[in-house]
Amino acid sequence: MNLNNVFYFKNIVDAIYPDENRDAVDIQKVVARVKENIKSLSDNDFSEVMIYCFIPDLYSGMGKKEKLFTKLTELMVGEWWRRMSGSYNLPTKKSRTEDVELIYKNESIACDVKVFRLGRSQKAPNVKDFLKLASVQLWIKNLNQSYADKGIKRHAIGGLVTYSSLHEWESNSEVYTECTNQNTHVVMLPYEVLALFLKYKNQFDVQKFLNIWDYNGNYVATSSNKNKYWSYIKKSICNVISISASTYENEIKQYHSNILLAVKEYRKIIQDTVDTARKAISKDMDRFKDIESLKNYAIDEIEKRDNATALNYLKHIDDFRTYRE
Repeated sequence: MNLNNVFYFKNIVDAIYPDENRDAVDIQKVVARVKENIKSLSDNDFSEVMIYCFIPDLYSGMGKKEKLFTKLTELMVGEWWRRMSGSYNLPTKKSRTEDVELIYKNESIACDVKVFRLGRSQKAPNVKDFLKLASVQLWIKNLNQSYADKGIKRHAIGGLVTYSSLHEWESNSEVYTECTNQNTHVVMLPYEVLALFLKYKNQFDVQKFLNIWDYNGNYVATSSNKNKYWSYIKKSICNVISISASTYENEIKQYHSNILLAVKEYRKIIQDTVDTARKAISKDMDRFKDIESLKNYAIDEIEKRDNATALNYLKHIDDFRTYRE
């Protein structure tokens, strides 16, 4: 694990915004610069950037840092597709549009890019926040209308949601019903699966990958059953990249092991913040040396106040961010 890859986007964002009080930058200019720089990464390094991608927990919610980080994550998925021999568009106006338009010859996919904090208060996001089928339907409709208006012979075949598998649902869920809808074909793939496709990209044609969206031809049945959804996806992946089920499982387990190493690094940042605050509190309480019990009490109480959010993040990471193989 390369820490430069773990914190690839964090390092970029933190260099631009050492704190939230800085003036807002032109996000499009930053994206354009990173778009060129990220091409220099090897496929292996780039895959690490993908699978280790989490919004730093200490970023302000919807602040300048988070907004830039999120946009760079969308670029990341576009770059993945470019490395897969496709092309992509990043819409500059986000209203009523997909995050990334993934293009391969005369077909395209409307992609919704998800990136989360490790310390969020739920194991998995709310389904309505993760996937809005009506929105994907609208994106597909708008893409196809745009192609027609421009005289482009291309067709949007469905949607793709990319996300961290550490935020996967533990059991059956409406999200799997949405992802097996017979009218609008939406596939959800975690970042380690994207990395797996990239690793084996020389063993298959992208057209074969796009066949995963052929729910009718592949006899995909609508179901909220998690195992049924993943049975279809795993079988499709093995078929596309020509590997056995056991090889697939071993590859994914290795990705998961590496992801958990990265989680420790993210967790360390929060813990260091907690520890630094505690040291500052201790120093501030030195004047109470003659009343040791009062000092200890004051440290504990002030720590609870100043570190409430960070301590919650640590608890959520410990409770939710692990794999149950």
